[in-house]
Amino acid sequence: MSEAPAAFLGQVLDELVAEHTGDEAAVVTARKRFEERRGRVFEDEELWEVWSASFVEWLVVEYVPPGARLPAAASSLLRARAAGEERRARAIRAWLTSHRSLWSVERLGPGAVELFDLLGGARVRVAEPRALHGVAVGEVAELRVIGFEDEVRFGRAFLFHPRGTRDALIEQARQVTAAGGDRCAVLDHAATLRSRVLRYRHVPPARLYERGSTRA
Repeated sequence: MSEAPAAFLGQVLDELVAEHTGDEAAVVTARKRFEERRGRVFEDEELWEVWSASFVEWLVVEYVPPGARLPAAASSLLRARAAGEERRARAIRAWLTSHRSLWSVERLGPGAVELFDLLGGARVRVAEPRALHGVAVGEVAELRVIGFEDEVRFGRAFLFHPRGTRDALIEQARQVTAAGGDRCAVLDHAATLRSRVLRYRHVPPARLYERGSTRA
């Protein structure tokens, strides 16, 4: 019996990470770039796990290293196809074509979550058997969604923004876009705001997000 889609996607991601993190110097370089774009988080801080999960996903399915033309997982896709590993190839392709954006939680139901893409306008129903404790309708989060075997699934990284910052996030996205930034630039900017909440606990998060800087 074949492995369930969600478990198989996770297994394939683990294999991709193992395959493409052997060059320690290259990983350090990528991590530095990631943190320059999104802000640095330390191991003893509450966002460390989500920062790390975001990094490894980005490293294998989005990041194009210097001198390369495609993300690392693209070479794994070619090898899987050449070896006749059809399901693995489909899973790798699903990761490579996954959609990371700023999503609003519109509805929480048994076995599914309905989302609205604040940057693209799409509405998506994500299969999710787990209960998302502490998550409420109206929350905004950076999430990756993956279409695989007739269902949409979540990636591993869930970066929730503080409640009460939705309007400010939309305005910040408008400003970044107006300055020529793409969706990734918007997400990176929003992530820096989220990381600054850790450093400026005396400032209400909504104020940090409204100003788009560390100034209170």
